[in-house]
Amino acid sequence: MSAIWIFLCFALATSVCWLAKRAGVLDHPNHRSSHSRPTPRGGGLGILAALGLGLVPALQAGLDIRPAAMAALGFGLLGLADDLLALGTWLKFGVVIVLGSLLVWLTGPVAAISAGEALAVPLPVWLGFGGSVLWVFVAANAVNFMDGSDGLIVAIFVPVGLALGLTGEGAGGYAGYALAAGLAGFAIFNVPRAFLFLGDVGSLAIGGVFAAIALQRIETPGEVWLYPLLILPVLADVLLTLVGKIRNGIGFLSPHRTHAYQLLSRMGWPHWRVALAYFIASSLCAVMAMLGAALGGVVPFAMFAGAVVVATLLHAGIRRQAIRSGLDLKA
Repeated sequence: MSAIWIFLCFALATSVCWLAKRAGVLDHPNHRSSHSRPTPRGGGLGILAALGLGLVPALQAGLDIRPAAMAALGFGLLGLADDLLALGTWLKFGVVIVLGSLLVWLTGPVAAISAGEALAVPLPVWLGFGGSVLWVFVAANAVNFMDGSDGLIVAIFVPVGLALGLTGEGAGGYAGYALAAGLAGFAIFNVPRAFLFLGDVGSLAIGGVFAAIALQRIETPGEVWLYPLLILPVLADVLLTLVGKIRNGIGFLSPHRTHAYQLLSRMGWPHWRVALAYFIASSLCAVMAMLGAALGGVVPFAMFAGAVVVATLLHAGIRRQAIRSGLDLKA
């Protein structure tokens, strides 16, 4: 994608975000919020606009844009409906599973996983399909769960988008650059202090589009580890927090404020500092994923496994510090 086209994606996202802010659809804070005042939401419409514009040159180049376009449209509409109508959790989960199944049908499921060229494990069709749908489900909802602090999604997914653009020549590369440009436009309204939120229209779409790009781009069993690695700061926070909730007897869907980024904020970290920490982590994961893609063999699995160990230790350390600070991890 040319620099001019990337700038156009940025400019379009900025314009749409400005309109969304003017529309005045407000996110009202509650006891779990990191904010204390009603704030406009719908900035995700700017991200979707940038993605749509970014896929135009991919279409002109004859590339298959269907997975990214379907994910953007489907998850974007679901998120917009939830922003406007407050859909129930189980209804949203059901629609996400349907959308995930459609995407996997379109891209094909993961057929095998490998920790090295000599260690490939073929997957039965039912397991590959179910696991691929689960990947879409987890990715979309994980981004949605993490969208709760100024600049956080921008900090995580700008490196992700750039990594997708730098490592791929297909439609996913165009979508990656467009995502990074769109988030940069949104950042004007969200960093360092939020005057506009993404809303579910943005967070669900970002997660869904990323999951679709990953499924479309996986060509060898070893590559399956690269995409969880790219968004490991999101996956680790959400999944390890879920483990902590279970240990503390908190229901799966019960409201809480125990994500690592929320604990850091509750311990006094300003939003910009939380975002900076996650930006560093996301950038490191992006570099590791690009190295893994370039080197191949056992490297992708080794990179992913090592990053998981580090993320687990960091998450445990944050929770221990929160306990020492007197925070209630059941709240």
